[in-house]
Amino acid sequence: MVYTRDVYDTNIWRIPGPNSPGKKNVSSRFIASTQPDGEPQFSADGTKIVFTSARSGNYEIWVCDREGRNPVQLTSSNGPDLGSPRWSPDSRWIAFDNPKAGNSDIYVIGADGGQPRRLTNGPSNNVRPSWSQDGRWIYFGSNRSGDSQIWKQPSQGGAAVQVTKAKGGEEAFESLDGKFVYYAKLDVPGVWKVPVAGGEETRVLGRGEEGVWALTGQGICVFDLSGSAGAALQFYNFATGKVTLLKEFSKDIRVRTNDNALTVSPDGRWILYTQYDQSSSNLMLVENYR
Repeated sequence: MVYTRDVYDTNIWRIPGPNSPGKKNVSSRFIASTQPDGEPQFSADGTKIVFTSARSGNYEIWVCDREGRNPVQLTSSNGPDLGSPRWSPDSRWIAFDNPKAGNSDIYVIGADGGQPRRLTNGPSNNVRPSWSQDGRWIYFGSNRSGDSQIWKQPSQGGAAVQVTKAKGGEEAFESLDGKFVYYAKLDVPGVWKVPVAGGEETRVLGRGEEGVWALTGQGICVFDLSGSAGAALQFYNFATGKVTLLKEFSKDIRVRTNDNALTVSPDGRWILYTQYDQSSSNLMLVENYR
């Protein structure tokens, strides 16, 4: 018998953000272990970071301080892989998705740990949660209508409400003023927005894609992966409508793009992203297989 074994290690890197007074293009490894680490997000108060890590043997939810120190494991699911952790606006709760029921569902856990509470149910996949600014709703992508759309559900439980209808979506964040929902689609470049109360769905950016963008009060931080020279970290400013380059990466730097790989601190001084520091595969042979 011959099979392929993939070996990879992702870590969380830090770079000065759009509001940093320091050098903009110097990045450094920030949260790392010998096992994959990724999906970082700053808490709304800027004091903590939630992320996923396989350092305990399975992908679990972890929390550390804003400097990447004092990591604490919150979940002990023992597989399958959970992910997409997102803070509530009061920094007391974390929503995440978990496929342990056979399909992915949204769960909520306290910032200090405890028993996770399941929010969504049913045969559909529900992924990539985020919170409304008042904490009353949790947005997520779901295929319950037949295709991938943005939905929201009361954070304390209740009936889900469909947000996008015409153009789909899988990953969403509410603007800081609570007026719009910005979202990305599955395998389609760009960032769109729709009024919180519903209405016209319009494209804001033609670059970026699911997992590699982050919404701030001033604009959108995004990885542009369309160039042949390497990934480009950019910032779209709402006030000016202009895009500025924060950092251009070389071809040998590979950003992880199949999960939530980008976050900006509330003060705009720091950006965290997930990078492959090791990635390889080997063909393995099992002799005398029965």
